[in-house]
Amino acid sequence: MDDFQMGGARAPRQMFDVSSLGLKCAECGSDIKELPFEPNQDRPVYCRDCNRNRRPARPRF
Repeated sequence: MDDFQMGGARAPRQMFDVSSLGLKCAECGSDIKELPFEPNQDRPVYCRDCNRNRRPARPRF
């Protein structure tokens, strides 16, 4: 059983400072300063807002 199911809080995700890489959001072009993963050149990166809009809505109970 994971922490969420047991009512515990999740640990914060490690964020990677990518400000020195000059990354831009693939959708809106805004500067990206940090990501929750180390980027590679094989996949586009999205800012927080664009990434949230790209995900399918999760049902709320």
